[in-house]
Amino acid sequence: MTFRDKGCFVCGQSNPIGLHLEFQYDREKSRASGRATFGEEHQGWDGVVHGGILAAVLDDVMAHAILTTNNLAITTHISVTYRDAVQVGEEVLLEGVVTELRPRVARARGVIYSLAEDGSGEMIVRCQAEGTYYLDAPKESCEPC
Repeated sequence: MTFRDKGCFVCGQSNPIGLHLEFQYDREKSRASGRATFGEEHQGWDGVVHGGILAAVLDDVMAHAILTTNNLAITTHISVTYRDAVQVGEEVLLEGVVTELRPRVARARGVIYSLAEDGSGEMIVRCQAEGTYYLDAPKESCEPC
């Protein structure tokens, strides 16, 4: 497996209908993070981002966190909890962290936050996920998309 084709729906830069998200990495904390703003083409209910899009983003940020351990992650299970709607046009913060790493399996937590509107800097959880991933040893360098 490789990410070299850059065709991933969430992070692939050459996918013409993809989200084209970019992630930052902290290898010491086994963490990936990023930002996203979704458009009307990503909505479910009027003005609200579709939950399936949010689940895909959570899955991807968790898999990218696992990349920091020099492993490729294949999703085997993901559980998403939606706490509050993400509005179309609203910027959100994305975070994925590895919570367990074994020889062939990893677990991770993903969170989508928004900043409080009062300017306090408080981060509000919009949705979160827990995921389990099968680890496939990379055949070449494990570079993020």
